[in-house]
Amino acid sequence: MERSIITRAKSAEQAVDEALKLLAVSRESVQIEILEPGGRGVLGLGTRLAVVKVTVIDSGSVSALQSAGSQEITVPTAETSHENTETQIETLPVLNPASEEQGGIGIHNGRFHIQATGTRLPLLTPPSGAVLYRNGTQMDGKVSVSPGDELKLETAPKVEAPIWRIEIDEACLRAELHVRPGFERQFTLLDCKPQANLVVPVSERRTFLPIPQAEVAGRLKELGVIYGVRAEIIKQACTSEEPGVFVIAEGSSAVEGANGTFSTNFETETKRLSPQSREDGTIDYREIVEFPTVIEGQVLARTFPARPGRPGRDLLDRPIQPRVVQSIELAAGEGVSITEDGRRAVAIRSGMPRMKHQGFRVHLSVLPKLSHRGDVDLKSGNIRFRGDVEISGGVQNGMNVEAIGSINIRGPIASATIEAAYSLIASGNLIGAHVSVGKRSEFFNQVEPLLLEIASQTQLLQSAIEQLGQTAAFKLNDIQQTGLGALLSVLLRGKFKALHAVLTRFSEQATKNEAQLDVDWKDYAHRLKYGFLDLRQGGLRDSAELDAFRRRTLELAESVSGPEDRPIFAELQYVQNSHVYCGGKVRAAKGAYNATIYCQGELEAGGTLRGGVYFAGRGIAVKEVGAPGGVATKLQVPETAVIRATRVMEGTVVQIGRRSFQFVEAASNVHARLGSSGELLLF
Repeated sequence: MERSIITRAKSAEQAVDEALKLLAVSRESVQIEILEPGGRGVLGLGTRLAVVKVTVIDSGSVSALQSAGSQEITVPTAETSHENTETQIETLPVLNPASEEQGGIGIHNGRFHIQATGTRLPLLTPPSGAVLYRNGTQMDGKVSVSPGDELKLETAPKVEAPIWRIEIDEACLRAELHVRPGFERQFTLLDCKPQANLVVPVSERRTFLPIPQAEVAGRLKELGVIYGVRAEIIKQACTSEEPGVFVIAEGSSAVEGANGTFSTNFETETKRLSPQSREDGTIDYREIVEFPTVIEGQVLARTFPARPGRPGRDLLDRPIQPRVVQSIELAAGEGVSITEDGRRAVAIRSGMPRMKHQGFRVHLSVLPKLSHRGDVDLKSGNIRFRGDVEISGGVQNGMNVEAIGSINIRGPIASATIEAAYSLIASGNLIGAHVSVGKRSEFFNQVEPLLLEIASQTQLLQSAIEQLGQTAAFKLNDIQQTGLGALLSVLLRGKFKALHAVLTRFSEQATKNEAQLDVDWKDYAHRLKYGFLDLRQGGLRDSAELDAFRRRTLELAESVSGPEDRPIFAELQYVQNSHVYCGGKVRAAKGAYNATIYCQGELEAGGTLRGGVYFAGRGIAVKEVGAPGGVATKLQVPETAVIRATRVMEGTVVQIGRRSFQFVEAASNVHARLGSSGELLLF
């Protein structure tokens, strides 16, 4: 079979040179036939390419041409208008009917056999995963091949190394090994019959490449992981032939404990009952509150110990400490004793229990209850009691009843003074009385920030005295002999003027509310006054007394900073020509006449408010207000509160914040409040 090629170029010489390069032969071993000389086109337009046929001369060319025909491949160049050469494949007609056959490519004994006896070349697709070379160049996709091509399958093993990494969580409690296994792949050709379009068949031999366990262990050591390492899981991960994530080290988390708890053995809240109807149709407002009581020897509260947690360890073998747990501390007030183990609080007298729970400290006390039969008069004398007071009769002119607790009076109150720390229930009328309820709590609200400031400033004062004691001008032994009076006088007038000011404010408040204070508060106020402000007695003796004063200040601040455990209110029947102050809600069941009522909570009147001034911090609800003829009556609330009245008579003044309105004629179902722009709305 002779080898011929037809090429095109700008000139015949260039076409011949291109054919010689493609055939890889010299000019002496070929026969050249110029099929088209090239030149200018018709009318001098365009350019015609030169076409040449180059045939390799060999001794058997004639006989081969006569017996089997010849195969000619034409590789023309690009059009002249393009400077680059573009290769394309053409076939020339063969000499016999067999030229219509396509040819094929097969594999026998691991070698490719290419047949291209027709007018088309066979196509070859390299195997997936394997590497196939054609004439030394790697094949990337389907190509055509000719009998002169050298095809070779890469038989050297193809190594896909395993990929792995170690990840540690933020808490350093878990190390994960992420694995993608590695393999060594080797491909071998499989024999097949000639095909016109062959996908090269191969057999694959895959060898698993395990991850070196020593490398994983070394990496863990580099990361500092020495606790909770799982050798078996590491081995499993390194020999796994499937990708995955393996937990190869795990620390132990800390086991959290539990804080101590406590339980009570008494009612902790005051029960409010509904008013009861009498047989005659009237309403009994006397028994509307039921106070909790305990008896002597009763266990008031029991604590349960805290359960400590258990430490853990992270991957770096560092300890992980659990959260610190707290135990409940029982503190005994009046009428309460704490058992030796500190776990139970016992009432040592009968009375009303009181509990203040703040943080992990539970303060318990039992307030006694004084029951007085009959009226409070000149025969009985005034009543001042640290606890609750119950009076079966009334309170006569000029008498005083004071209680650091609650007061329940069943009879009338006439021109008397009543002061209750928490609540007042008066079943009779108030005529010319002066009533104060809840001022003790008001005092506590005022002095709480003062106590905290005193404690803070006193601690700074302690540090200043210690520093001065180390100087030559002040000797500690001199201070111990003469006391701190002289030094305090200097410091309070100089660097600690702020402390002197707050001490003075507290002393003034204590003096003003002396009647509301119990023994503990009076003792503290006395120590404050003569320890800092009135130094005629020498003041505090030494740093130990100063530190004890600071700690006592913190104890009192803690006692008043927690939530109030008893409600503040006043339940009254009819109020006439009296002055009433209450730190909470006031209810006048039958109304009031020419009275002054000031309350922090809501004012509710089931009857008529006729004459006087009535202020309520959280609003007023009244059945009827004012009187025919324009008796001066004023209702007043803050900007955020409202006033509701079923009936309002002429002359009545309603004031909300700074806005006020006087009714010139009677009105019904009045609702007064401020609008969004601050205007007074009546509807």
